[in-house]
Formats: sequence, C-alpha cells, structure tokens
Amino acid sequence: CSCTLLTGNGDPVNIDCSTLVPKCFLMKAEMYRARNGLSTRSIGGKPVEAAFLDNDGIYDPDCENDGKFRAKQCNGTDQCWCVNSAGVRRSDKGDKNINCTTLVETYWIRFQLTHKEVSGSINDKDLKNAFGAEMKSRYGLDPS
Repeated sequence: CSCTLLTGNGDPVNIDCSTLVPKCFLMKAEMYRARNGLSTRSIGGKPVEAAFLDNDGIYDPDCENDGKFRAKQCNGTDQCWCVNSAGVRRSDKGDKNINCTTLVETYWIRFQLTHKEVSGSINDKDLKNAFGAEMKSRYGLDPS
C-alpha cells in the first residue's frame, strides 16, 4: 500500500502505509497542516526523559529520505540544536556551526496501559508476551 503525505511546504512524500509512518514525516505533515489552517493533533507535553526544556513548541524538522531525523535541526533559522532519533532536543541551542555528528538512537518505547475490570486474575507475563507479539506483527518492532 502506497500513500502520499503532504509535508513542510506541501511537498509530497510517498510512504508505505502498511507500516508505521516515520515520526519526522508526521511532524512535517503536522507543520504543513498548521501553516494552512487545518486541524492538527493536540500536543500533549514532553517525553519523560532527560530532555532539554523547549518552550518553542513543535518544529518543522529536517528529515533524511528514509524518514529519520537529521542529527542537526535548525527550523529554518540560524539557531540550531542536536536531536535524538525521536526528534527530542538533546543539546543547548547554538548557531549553524553546532556539531551534531551522529544521530543518537533512542531504543525504548514506554507504554502505560490501563485495563478494564475483569473477573479472575491476569497473567502479567502472558499479557506482556501478547502485547509484544502484536507490536512485532503490526509494526515490525522488536519487543525485547
């Protein structure tokens, strides 16, 4: 399945819609929608990690052709910063000469789930294994 996603300034990006869309492309699509007065997702706060506080809001990221974030982001300005593979700022802001040599990979995905009341007990290990198998099957993510 192939889909077209409008990003940034309306640039079309062809993606495989049977897999997860890379976050960098999703952020660019959100910026396109915001610039054109279209509805956007609600932004629900920063990740729970040692991220730098950034009150600038969402930015229009520079993406590689495969949808990964470029290590250095500038948001169309002379002020730049380094990001990790999730697009979260990991350095202070600097000028265009800031050195972000490699993209630091983020490996952990954190889920917080609430289950409805059930009669009987739930086997935590079975639930974890079923959830991991679904993430691998549906999204190609390694559950380990």
